[in-house]
Amino acid sequence: MNGQWRWFYLREIVYIFGHKNPDTDSTCSAIAYANLKNQIDSSHEYVPVLLGEPNKETQYVLKQVDHEAPKVVHHLKPHVTDLEIKEVGFVKEATSIKSTLETIVTQVGRSIPVVGVHDHLIGVVSISDILPLYMSMEGQNFLKDTSTPYSNLMSELTLTTIHGKKPTGNVTGRIILFDDIQEEEDFDKKDILFCDIKTYNKGKTKGMGVGVLVLANVQDIEGILIDVEETRTILMTDKSLCALLKVINQTAPIKSVVKKDNLEYFSTYETIDDVKRNMLTSKFRRFPVVDENGFIKGMISKGDLFETRQKKAILVDHNEKGQSIDGIEDIHLMEVIDHHRVADIQTMGPLYFRVEPVGCTSTIVAKIYDEQQVKIDKKMAKIMLSAILSDTLLFKSPTSTDVDEAMANKLAKIAGVDIQMYGMQLIHAGADLEGLTAMEILTTDLKRFTFGDNRVIIAQTNTSDFDGFFKVYDEVLQAMRNMSDDQEVDLVVLLVTDVVMGGTELIAVGPAKWIVEQAFKVQSTENSIFLPNVFSRKKQVVPNLMKAAKL
Repeated sequence: MNGQWRWFYLREIVYIFGHKNPDTDSTCSAIAYANLKNQIDSSHEYVPVLLGEPNKETQYVLKQVDHEAPKVVHHLKPHVTDLEIKEVGFVKEATSIKSTLETIVTQVGRSIPVVGVHDHLIGVVSISDILPLYMSMEGQNFLKDTSTPYSNLMSELTLTTIHGKKPTGNVTGRIILFDDIQEEEDFDKKDILFCDIKTYNKGKTKGMGVGVLVLANVQDIEGILIDVEETRTILMTDKSLCALLKVINQTAPIKSVVKKDNLEYFSTYETIDDVKRNMLTSKFRRFPVVDENGFIKGMISKGDLFETRQKKAILVDHNEKGQSIDGIEDIHLMEVIDHHRVADIQTMGPLYFRVEPVGCTSTIVAKIYDEQQVKIDKKMAKIMLSAILSDTLLFKSPTSTDVDEAMANKLAKIAGVDIQMYGMQLIHAGADLEGLTAMEILTTDLKRFTFGDNRVIIAQTNTSDFDGFFKVYDEVLQAMRNMSDDQEVDLVVLLVTDVVMGGTELIAVGPAKWIVEQAFKVQSTENSIFLPNVFSRKKQVVPNLMKAAKL
């Protein structure tokens, strides 16, 4: 199918995603809303994605409904692939200058990419690069110095082997014209001698110790008088010596012209921002594009940047720039579905913006299913129900509303689950540490800080099973010590929080453990302390440690 028409047959992708550090509502709302939009809009393909790895609770939900986790993306800035990349021809580094010139004149911009033996881009050559070479295409050693393949010589000069072994490899000797031979000139087996057939038939080349003879003006092979003692390889052509002289040096490979230094090209995975920055400081007008494996895909120019296709997206469960994807200003936002305060997302044009004072975004998504008269199947019902139960903490959160509870009951009937029983299973799954290694517990939610001259790591994990955690306590402690040593960190802190117990077990190791001792009155002989009513790393732990570090 012609590339010009391809876009009319493929549905344009619209990405749907929630906030960074995705929770269950953020993930499930994206999945459920993409499912709905794909049923009511055939002009686009709606794809749910995540801005981070799903947490354990979300993984539990997806496993329950046998649904694959959406792909994780870090930005949706336009890439080189969002440009109309013009397909171009290319030549290989061994291709002759003559053939390259014939190809270049058919190309836009009069330049062409050059690829190596494995078809990877090695450079670009233009007519202006080749013209200066014509001024220096002299001398008997030109083809030797440019490592010209014999195959170039054979094809461009239409030579045929009529005696001896067909020459292979590269030219390694001089190119000698019979009429230019000096008296008592020495010859080498690597040399190639060009002469007219009449000169050869008269025996004038006899005794000249070259390795290859090229006979010009051969109209009839039967007219060549080859001596029985001839040991040199003989090549023939019907072209005249004058015609051969005009193109002989053009058989040199284009690699002798290609500028490999300071080669400027772009990869398909590069962002348009990077492309713009490089183009603005470049003296070139056209640039090759290669894929991730280095294979040439085409050429782009500065003018192509004006035709960049913006990626399209829908936000769910957030409308704040700081919580959203990097480079959101470069995305065409089509919709926002949320239950938080209206924040600072800005757009260039109008969009569908829906924010409701409910406890969960999936409550709104479920309402839209009803409004669009789209049936909610069992799988989608459980996905949205899970989000509501998670976000409202089984309706115990102050943000929970009667609307959330009513929708949850409706979805529970479709999904065929008991709300209380499934809700407790869901919460326990998110807080269950069973099966996790010490390092997995330590890196579930890890952040780095600098307190003065001290490098600090503070990790946090939630659990509803303190007894289970203390079974692996020694392993976790050793993992923390290893992290401190391997990463040259002065202080490693782990917060193990249990909402049922009503507090956090704080564990600390490292040379700067004195900071924790000062902040929370931990004994120097101990590695941990239980802090009742402490749940927040940001508000209750970090400030105290920062103050203690200054003492």
